[in-house]
Amino acid sequence: MHYESVAAGQAFARGEAALMVNWFGFAAVCDVDADCPVRGRVDIARIPHGAGGQSASLNVYWLYAIGAGSRHKAVAYAFIRYATSAANDKLLTLEGGIGCRLSTWHDAELNALVPYYHKLEMLHQQAQSLPPKANWAQLAAIIDEAVLQAITTGIPVAELLAAGQQQINALDHV
Repeated sequence: MHYESVAAGQAFARGEAALMVNWFGFAAVCDVDADCPVRGRVDIARIPHGAGGQSASLNVYWLYAIGAGSRHKAVAYAFIRYATSAANDKLLTLEGGIGCRLSTWHDAELNALVPYYHKLEMLHQQAQSLPPKANWAQLAAIIDEAVLQAITTGIPVAELLAAGQQQINALDHV
């Protein structure tokens, strides 16, 4: 089986996988969809790590921004304040998005619906951002291939990591 991120999340929600490392939203959708076969059976946890290592979580967001050349900065700023208010962050979450405010993550109503919603704060305590590199898509493809080979072949992980790192190093010198 080879799934990209969305297909993997959908397979998990159908009960076709027992464990998944993916976006928080795929776990949350399992508990808000009344017809989801794994509803009430999902939780989230830190990604395991080796001795001396630490868990990691990916920190990626869509951002609201006002263009420097905007002729309507005041209106744009008013909209951003409205859209990111506590009430609207909670509403976004109730409608299927992932809220970004601590007040949303700890909201009693949301945690009754998605009992692990409060764990978003724990995930963000070890969150890291993607490297700001112009060739990130190429780097991600190398990482994806190494992970797929680790899952689908008997090649030792140390070999896969060394080969992947060699490919990444070659990209950085192009």
